[in-house]
Amino acid sequence: MKLELLITRDAWQTQVAVLEDGLLVEFQQEPRHLDGLVGNLYLGRVSRVLPGMESAFVDVGLDRDGFLYEGDMGPLPDLADADGIEGKFRNPSIRDLKEGSGILVQVTKEPMGAKGARLSTQISLPGSYVIYLPFMEHVGVSRKISGGERARLKEIVRRLKARVSGGFIIRTAAEGVAEEDLALEMQGLLDQWALIRLRGQRAEPPAVLHQEADLVARLIREVLLRADGEVLTDDAEAAEQARDLLSSMGHPREKVHLWPGKPGSLFEHFRIQEEIDKALRARVWLRSGGCIVIQSTEALVAIDVNSGRFTGKRSLEETAFAINMEAVDEIVRQIRLRGLGGILVIDFIDMTKKAHREALFARLREALERDRAKSRILNISEFGLVEMTRKRSRRNLERVMTGVCPCCEGRGRLPAPWRTAQMIAETLSGRHAPKKAVVTASQEVVRFIEENRDRYAFPSGISFEAAETPRLSHFTIRPAS
Repeated sequence: MKLELLITRDAWQTQVAVLEDGLLVEFQQEPRHLDGLVGNLYLGRVSRVLPGMESAFVDVGLDRDGFLYEGDMGPLPDLADADGIEGKFRNPSIRDLKEGSGILVQVTKEPMGAKGARLSTQISLPGSYVIYLPFMEHVGVSRKISGGERARLKEIVRRLKARVSGGFIIRTAAEGVAEEDLALEMQGLLDQWALIRLRGQRAEPPAVLHQEADLVARLIREVLLRADGEVLTDDAEAAEQARDLLSSMGHPREKVHLWPGKPGSLFEHFRIQEEIDKALRARVWLRSGGCIVIQSTEALVAIDVNSGRFTGKRSLEETAFAINMEAVDEIVRQIRLRGLGGILVIDFIDMTKKAHREALFARLREALERDRAKSRILNISEFGLVEMTRKRSRRNLERVMTGVCPCCEGRGRLPAPWRTAQMIAETLSGRHAPKKAVVTASQEVVRFIEENRDRYAFPSGISFEAAETPRLSHFTIRPAS
């Protein structure tokens, strides 16, 4: 698989696109003046405790209070304790929190809509090869590392951490890494944690204790180091930043290339905006002529697979199997590109053969292996549905790139012209309605009234005029002069 990171910058923002074999699978952007929030550590102030909801709201200095759920709580450290990491911990419970008290929290999900950031007291500090967990005595290894290499890495980390508290998770990128490099990064994370504790002892809540790396550094660490890939950018500063980062981790600086074209032409050359526009539509067409329809609701994301224009040649079962198998890769790509999370339900075309259903499920699991986000999928149900969950840590593409329609308020539906015409008729039939008046309404409503005048007994003194209105259902009535 060929992996490419495309980075472009302008005066307002940094944009990064991830391509796998030339296909856009991920897109993120970050304003130049505002770094991402996920991973940031705050000394917050508990603003409200809700025992009945097993949760609390915490002021971390953002526009809205963050949300801390009891299931996201780990040991509560006493940052004022100067004894190092061996501070005083308590078993986690929302009832232990007191309104107005300080608490160390980490952002795990960006604010979305009217919801504040999701918070956790299970602190983690990510590096390129390992993740440091200050409050857990545990050594874990990525599931993608197996055999003797898995045992080697686990033994090295266990030996290196014997003298310190806390745990480590060994990342996929650590495969084949020398012990000296692991030791260097582990010590760096320990030093970073010591600095965070020192800031926490001196700060008054709410305060930022640690900011996660910027978008470029995060994606190089999270994406590029998981697989062998290259960076292509049209910004000299971003190119130098990427080279320094890769060099510090023992990777060749030659992996970073400066785009030779004119500024702003990098995304245009790879048709990134064209792919983003397609990802904002509900319907996605497959090469065979079949299609996928993706619709997000408050509760879940529904994904429907349709045969569309594809009719097949052999049988209905073979046609359904062919479309479903083709749809799997595109569904996973769209999930990653759109940043969809939470509960997802995929409605595949019904298949009767057990072998086909098993092959489809195996293909879906294989495709999801390339996804960085954690997911869990259930077997195909008798109705041909696949239910899955996917961890949501950032705003999805639709929320980033679009806003709520002022006409339909996000419903995607408008009152029918006949309904607005009926409302006008009811208003004009009131006791205090003028006998002579001018009604201003949308062009669609006026056209409907003119074509159906025999259905409405409007007085002869009533005239209509079409105009641009805030909403298609909006109308005004003013006395005629």
